[in-house]
This record gives sequence, C-alpha cells and structure tokens, in this order.
Amino acid sequence: MGNIVDDIRANEDTFADRPFNEVDSLALAQLSYARMPVNVPRLDAEAMDVDLAMVGVRDLLRAECYDDMFGKVWSPSMNVDLLRAMCESPRWRDLRVGGYVDEFDPETTKQFSACVFDVGDGSSYVAFRGTDSTIVGWKEDFAMAFRRPVAAQESAARYLADIAGRRDGPLMVGGHSKGGNLAVYAAANAPAAVQE
Repeated sequence: MGNIVDDIRANEDTFADRPFNEVDSLALAQLSYARMPVNVPRLDAEAMDVDLAMVGVRDLLRAECYDDMFGKVWSPSMNVDLLRAMCESPRWRDLRVGGYVDEFDPETTKQFSACVFDVGDGSSYVAFRGTDSTIVGWKEDFAMAFRRPVAAQESAARYLADIAGRRDGPLMVGGHSKGGNLAVYAAANAPAAVQE
C-alpha cells in the first residue's frame, strides 16, 4: 500500500483536472509540520490591512534547512520526500505558502503553529500543525481533555479570522492530530462571515 508521496508522484493532473480532495488535505496537513525556513513570510498580526506575502513551495527546497525544518518531525526523510514530490508535481509545483506563525510558551502551556497555502485554484488552505515533540506540546494536548479553550485553540481562532480578512476566495481549513482539533475549533468559532 502506498502513502501520500506515492499518490503525489502517481498523479500528474492539476487542480483544474481534479478538484482538491481529502488526500490533498492530508498532504498539506503533513507539510505544515515543517518548521518553515526564514524565507517563508511570517504573519504580521499588527499589519492587518497588508496583503499576505507568500513564496513558492519550491523555495523550501533548501538542503541546508532540512534538519531545522524536519529534524523534530516523525520520519524526517519521508517529509523531505513529500516536499520534493510536491515540487516535482504539476499539481503542486505552483503552490505558495506564507502567513507562518510558530508560537511556543511554556508559561501558558502553548504550542501553536499554522500557515496558509495558496493552492492556485483561487482557494486557500489554512493548515494547523499538530503536536510537536516537546513536553509543552503534549501537556497542552492533555489539558484539552478537561479544559476548553486551551491557548492553541484561542490562537487558531484568531489566526483563521486574520487570514480570512487577508485572502479572497474560498478557505479550507485542516490539520492532523491536534492540528485537526485546532482546525475544527477555529472554524466553529469563526465569525459568521468567515464561516460562509
């Protein structure tokens, strides 16, 4: 049985040929685990009226950054393969990424990261990273069992509302593991206009 990298390599169709689907969502949710290098524009929450700067996913192909990007992710080599497969694929090669945030605060037990992908078909995909390998990340996960909202959920709701104000077109929201929880929380707590 193959994985998402195999699927990306086997399918050379574009988003015009085949609409965005669940496997695409999984691929972007996994890519959001990367600690984006400095060339990926960060979200400036103070400059709400500024368009969101983005770079091509091909700009992530920097061997000197792979350890920082994927060193704390399960199966770093699989994640590098995912990035390479996306950059080689006609479906993904024009993908752009920006609006990166990575917040870590042991005092408030917060581990939060998100980015937005311009899929290229007029829509944007907001991806929330799941739990990382830190004790703080796991502690926040456990807190979700008895407390709501946790710090990352509040940040996710603010992030989605901010991105919605900066991007035209449909928004899709996703993530894996805790990132999936953050996606659901942010979407459920978004203003009605954003939910539309």
